[in-house]
Amino acid sequence: MPFLQNSGKIHHRINHYLALCFVVSACSCSIQKSKPKPCGAWTNSLGMFFNPVPIVSLENPNAATAKTLLFAVHETADRHLAAFLKETAPNSSRHDQGLKPASHVSWSEAVAFCEWLTKKELAQGTLQAGQYYRLPSDHEWSCAAGIGHLESPKIVPELKDKRIPNKYPWGESWPPPEGAGNLAGSESSSLFPENHIVGFRDRYRGNKVGYQASSPNRFGLYDLSGNLWEWCSDSFRPGQNWRVLRGGSWLTARADTLLCSHRTHDPENYRSDSVGFRCVLDGFSAKR
Repeated sequence: MPFLQNSGKIHHRINHYLALCFVVSACSCSIQKSKPKPCGAWTNSLGMFFNPVPIVSLENPNAATAKTLLFAVHETADRHLAAFLKETAPNSSRHDQGLKPASHVSWSEAVAFCEWLTKKELAQGTLQAGQYYRLPSDHEWSCAAGIGHLESPKIVPELKDKRIPNKYPWGESWPPPEGAGNLAGSESSSLFPENHIVGFRDRYRGNKVGYQASSPNRFGLYDLSGNLWEWCSDSFRPGQNWRVLRGGSWLTARADTLLCSHRTHDPENYRSDSVGFRCVLDGFSAKR
């Protein structure tokens, strides 16, 4: 089914974006020095921007023939979560309308947000049957971070943890370069004397979370390193309901924890000031 058949202009825009943005080599972890325009290939009813990412793998590494998936350019913001809670939990104390990524979000709440937004936009006609929001899979997140072509989706997340050395969302250097993200840099050394990155400084101190805290990667996605850990749909290991988290947070300082291939995990109802989420939009076809 063509993506958003009820809007030929939007469909054309996504295909044009694909043609411009993905005439590149197969994925690698690197920061894009020249920032793309803040809008994505497509914008939804909440003002969330989405860009296409090729879902490559160790078995099928060719980005030119890979399926594409629309990834949210940013982590889900306070104002997006507030719109969800206004309709589903009107007595909630969370009413922040800002662009700051929303923290203290459990896996279960993130899944409920995706289901609510899908139902809302299907009713509006923004989406068509078969199109839906969800959390990215662990492997899809790897593709967004630039290592999908080095991993197999057939292998469970636990067995892929930290298996690809020297690959970070910003490249292969350590300490991270300027623009790598909102991490526990030297600016936080007074608060975390034994948990900060020597030789790296960002503009966020303590538990501050920022909007576009990192430079964008080659797919125009922000904050795949630092800011907030991001939920994925997968269980960390078979038979367990602890879900995968990727990307590190404002509190992350260890090199191995910031690897593109690092996974951590927590229960589905876990909440923290270092945990948030990013959506993907599925159920469309777009060819480069």
